[in-house]
Amino acid sequence: RSCCWRGGGSDDFKSCKALLDRVESNDPRLVELVILPVKTFGDVELTRLATIISSGKNTHLKSISASGHAVSPSTLGLLGSALASQHGKNVREVAVGDENMKDEGVEAFCKPLLEANGGGLESVDFAFKNISVVGAEIIGRTFGASRSIRRIDLYRNPNIGDEGMAAFSSSAMRSDTCFSNLGYLDISECDVGAVGAKALVECLTHGENDSARSCLIDLQISKNPLGAESCLYLKELISRKKDRGSIVQKLSMKKCAIGDDGFSSLVDAFKSSCQGFSSLDVAGNGISEASALIFAEALKLNSSNLQSLQELILADNSIGDESVLSIAKSLINAEEEGNSSISVLDLSTTKCGINGAEALLKCASLKSLRIFNNNLACEGFEALTPLLVGGHPTLEHLDLGGNRAKESAVAALLGAIMIGNERDDSVLRTLELGGNKVGDIVEELLKELNEVRPELDVARDRPSVEQPNEMSEEEMKT
Repeated sequence: RSCCWRGGGSDDFKSCKALLDRVESNDPRLVELVILPVKTFGDVELTRLATIISSGKNTHLKSISASGHAVSPSTLGLLGSALASQHGKNVREVAVGDENMKDEGVEAFCKPLLEANGGGLESVDFAFKNISVVGAEIIGRTFGASRSIRRIDLYRNPNIGDEGMAAFSSSAMRSDTCFSNLGYLDISECDVGAVGAKALVECLTHGENDSARSCLIDLQISKNPLGAESCLYLKELISRKKDRGSIVQKLSMKKCAIGDDGFSSLVDAFKSSCQGFSSLDVAGNGISEASALIFAEALKLNSSNLQSLQELILADNSIGDESVLSIAKSLINAEEEGNSSISVLDLSTTKCGINGAEALLKCASLKSLRIFNNNLACEGFEALTPLLVGGHPTLEHLDLGGNRAKESAVAALLGAIMIGNERDDSVLRTLELGGNKVGDIVEELLKELNEVRPELDVARDRPSVEQPNEMSEEEMKT
């Protein structure tokens, strides 16, 4: 792999000539071509690269990453033609252009590929390219018909909106293939609302496509104004009708303003088989205790439908200690019934409470637990210390950061971990303590801990960093 060529002078450093010479000479070591933004890579350089690809001189290059460089639509058309040619089918991944690419550049790049059903490309990155409706439409039309495409990145194109997402989806639906092999789609920060979400779901469940899909999708849809209504459609991706399992493997929808009603709609999907669905991220969505309790009950009643669910992120939602206790009980219940699956849980900034934190440390299915910024303070650390004597038998990663505990409580907790049990079955490998008071006492303990448990990595603030000991009521409300 080559990221950039470093010459002697500043002009040599910026030049891509040496890299392009290696591409033209078919250097077998140059499989991924990465052109950093500090390089000079414009129309001249891209034209040369497209010519090399068209000529068939290179048979080893698989990936081109050159985002952040301004290139003209006509030159992007040359690259598209090269990639659509028989000789261009060795290249599988492409990221080119900058925020000035816009619809005109996207059209120029895609039109030659449209005639070749996307060519052999498996991954295209159009993130932060100022794409709107026209660009979204031709991307959907070009790669919806592709049997090769695995990954499409449209992140941070706010001009796409609902209209653009509808155009992207409807154009893809013209093909019988309709993204049948797509495994990753990122439409985060594209200003997509309920209308766009509905169109996308119709596309991904189009005809017989959902039953013939070769892989499940990792769908990144965060920071869009989805609202509660969108979840009425998105839940169809989590659980298809007639207990046919999920279309999505991962669903990430941070900060989408879905609220309690939206979360309850997603949870409703758990009544049917969600086979294949492994990760749900609903951080920062205004979810409260009420719908979190509904989730906990659904987790308890439908654990057999959720055996694939491994990761749950509920961070930055004020769900409170009662719902956290209920979630912990449901996890333990699922484990006892042999349906336990969730191993990664993030309840940072959820007001989980001391009792909730204690209950979570007793869940044997968990391998990674984040309870950052829950104002557990000294009392919370004192309650958790007995559960960490000799480490932990199931948790590999524990985040207790940002909880404003004083140094004495931090020291006591570390001292407990250092104790050697008769049967040392601790698997704890990472402990995060940043945002709690650390001084000379803790630093000395950490030296001892490193001798006793060299496998354990403890992340913390340095003693010179002042940390508050308590979180005010006003802080907890925000």
